[in-house]
Amino acid sequence: MSRAKNPGKPRQPKKLRVGIYGITGCAGCQLSIIFNEDDILDLLDLVDLQAFPFIKEVNADQHFDWVIVEGLVASEQDLATVKKLRRNAKYLVSLGACAATGCVPAYRQFTLKENYEHLLYRKQKRLKDVEPTPIDAHVKVDYYIPGCPPDKKEILGFFTAIARGIEPRGTDNPVCVECRKNGNACLLDQGKPCLGPITAGGCHAVCINGGLECWGCRGPTKDMNLNLMIDILRKKGFDDRFIRDRMRTFAGLKLPTLNRIFHGKG
Repeated sequence: MSRAKNPGKPRQPKKLRVGIYGITGCAGCQLSIIFNEDDILDLLDLVDLQAFPFIKEVNADQHFDWVIVEGLVASEQDLATVKKLRRNAKYLVSLGACAATGCVPAYRQFTLKENYEHLLYRKQKRLKDVEPTPIDAHVKVDYYIPGCPPDKKEILGFFTAIARGIEPRGTDNPVCVECRKNGNACLLDQGKPCLGPITAGGCHAVCINGGLECWGCRGPTKDMNLNLMIDILRKKGFDDRFIRDRMRTFAGLKLPTLNRIFHGKG
């Protein structure tokens, strides 16, 4: 009779290697991860966090299963970093509005160069200015966690999904659906310029809950009716310049038909 081998402890499943990086941005989206005060340790149990600017030294040369990137491409160095991360990761995720839509920094594309030229830095090539654009203008992005800042529970849910091998899923509903669930009165009915009907949900209507208007920081819904939204705002008394500027603030680069709708009005 042969002796049974000692099985020992059951082998633990291999954790996903994850790197979190920031390019040009305010770092607020990365802070949204840290601000999961009660759940940050659970997050670290879910994945093998290889790189995080606030926790571990960042090394973009190693290989990852998932890379999470905050910020937009605004310099040659940003572009080089994003391309390197894309090569070294199986999946790349845009974290926050800057990474997903270009956000407020990309508004520069809609203003005259003389308004910002004095701010450009030209002494070092790696800091050479490029047109501010979201990450997917340069490399393939597999998933988006939008928002300014992104919802911390949405971030934790994303990590939980990938750790369990489940495909992360966002919502196809606009912010209006979450407003209704929260019992909020419609700001448009009150004559306020809310972009909730064309903005992707997932934020639990946090701005409207706090008495603020939706500015569209999560980007447009897939099935938005932009023309109808503009018509509604016009009927509420808002002029074209106001409507166009409001829509451009967070997601102008994701609304390429705005100029055509407004016939190139300045």
